[in-house]
Amino acid sequence: MKEKLTIGEMAKLRGLTSETLRHYDRIDLFKPQYIDPHSGYRYYSIFQYEILGTIKELRQLRMTTDEIKEYLNERNFSKSLDIMKIKHAELVSNLKELNEMEENIRGKIAYLEQVERESELQKVIFREMKSRRLLTLHEKINNNFELCYGVLNLENMLTEKTPILATNRLGIIIEETNLKLGRFEEPSTIFIVAKNKEDIPNTYQLTIPGGLFACIRYNGELLSSRSESLRKILHYLNKNSYQITGDALQIMHLDITITDKPNEITFEIQVPVRKL
Repeated sequence: MKEKLTIGEMAKLRGLTSETLRHYDRIDLFKPQYIDPHSGYRYYSIFQYEILGTIKELRQLRMTTDEIKEYLNERNFSKSLDIMKIKHAELVSNLKELNEMEENIRGKIAYLEQVERESELQKVIFREMKSRRLLTLHEKINNNFELCYGVLNLENMLTEKTPILATNRLGIIIEETNLKLGRFEEPSTIFIVAKNKEDIPNTYQLTIPGGLFACIRYNGELLSSRSESLRKILHYLNKNSYQITGDALQIMHLDITITDKPNEITFEIQVPVRKL
């Protein structure tokens, strides 16, 4: 046992690297106590172990080096307690964000696993769906160029993290009149399905009532490939005595946020209906 320790010895005692101690020395956070006047070698004192241990633990609390300097400067009980409270509040905030992110990713995984199970295309199926609140600027798009700007404008209105990646929340509205008249290529209004906690001005809200929906999925382009599927679903509804009760939704089911393979990109058309 000795009082003077080399940088390597002090680093080893505290489970740190020599480079970490050199960095602390350069930024005046933790400096060696002795400098040999002849060799210029720098030595730490074993009595400095407690300060270095405190620095190590403060770093584990995610304090920056500047915050640690402030903590160590003329520290006293009241000051240390206040700093701890501030770091605790930051931690609580970070935990809330991490929990929300975990819930977000868990939901995306569940959705993609559901997509994997329901991969059949061009088949009409019926689903009971809950009421949905849409965020929309009430602007109609005519092509993919306008679609890009429309999506950007809607995303910029949201405060949540990763609203589009691996979700079925982005889509366009096919008006009931156009649907019934077979005008499948008419401009459509773009939307994002809003989460319940999202605060949206009434001007940009549109509610889709819950109920029975006839659905069909197809592979291709959002606007130019939907006609065949719309004709198919309308033929099925007419044949089986179903009445359309409102605007249809065309959902981006699996898009370029998940795959760049054209044969994997799919959309789902959802038509509100009732049995006659």
